[in-house]
Amino acid sequence: MANKVLVLLCTFACDVGKSPAVAGYGFCDKSLGVEARVKDLVGRLTLQEKIGNLVNSAGDVSRLGIPRYEWWSEALHGVSNVGLGTRFSNVVPGATSFPMPILTAASFNTSLFEVIGRVVSTEAGAMYNVGLAGFTYWSPNINIFRDPRWGRGLETPGEDPVLTSKYAAGYVKGLQQTDGGDPSKLKVAACCKHYTAYDVDKWKGIQRYTFNAVLTKQDLEDTFQPPFKSCVIDGNVASVMCSYNKVNGKPTCADPDLLKGVVRGEWKLNGYMVFHCDSVEVLYKYQHYTKTPEEAAAVTF
Repeated sequence: MANKVLVLLCTFACDVGKSPAVAGYGFCDKSLGVEARVKDLVGRLTLQEKIGNLVNSAGDVSRLGIPRYEWWSEALHGVSNVGLGTRFSNVVPGATSFPMPILTAASFNTSLFEVIGRVVSTEAGAMYNVGLAGFTYWSPNINIFRDPRWGRGLETPGEDPVLTSKYAAGYVKGLQQTDGGDPSKLKVAACCKHYTAYDVDKWKGIQRYTFNAVLTKQDLEDTFQPPFKSCVIDGNVASVMCSYNKVNGKPTCADPDLLKGVVRGEWKLNGYMVFHCDSVEVLYKYQHYTKTPEEAAAVTF
């Protein structure tokens, strides 16, 4: 899956009309397999260029004709211009806005979840074709809406783990599956967020950077994990975003048991991990989990 995403970005980079020289690069050769194209691309990048592609605003590689790429786009219930990677213009002044996920989920119509995702990804592709969007979308939000005072609850399918799990798989399939159903290709890359037990932004002096979710193993497994498990196993999502908060005292983005042990180990994520915006800085600056920024970067890999 991670290789599929890189091939999507190869497509973004291989604009022969703008940069004729790229036609000779292996990563632009459509006759080659995915592995070969990815290997060729990675092999041409310097260490610094690789590092520059580990942030949401990835820098360009002008010597290879590769433009900058913005990974951050949003599509919770339609293509949005909230993320830096998507913008509207006179050519595309807007996109279809479906009901908020909590309303759509209330229909209990599982086929509808996928249909909406399919429409959203079709519009996303059209916007890409005119240079107004990328391929990577940080959606859906599948956190459990346990406390009605949480301001972002309307972004989620609600409080029920079973319904949220079905929504996650359906919406992801709609976003990612091509119209022809080719499993080797992605229409766009979805991202299930925010992993895990994330449902506080600011309350009585506690903010999302410092919130510590104290959970029993049963509550974690029965309530908060099922939607993400379904997203990875049933939806075959391209990526999972770890959250700002801690779970039982450990930041989720620095927890190898949750990330490597569960997401990659048990659920077999065939994709990549995304960190909640500035999570590496949060580890050091707000949570004081590490003593230096460098150490914060190290514990997340």
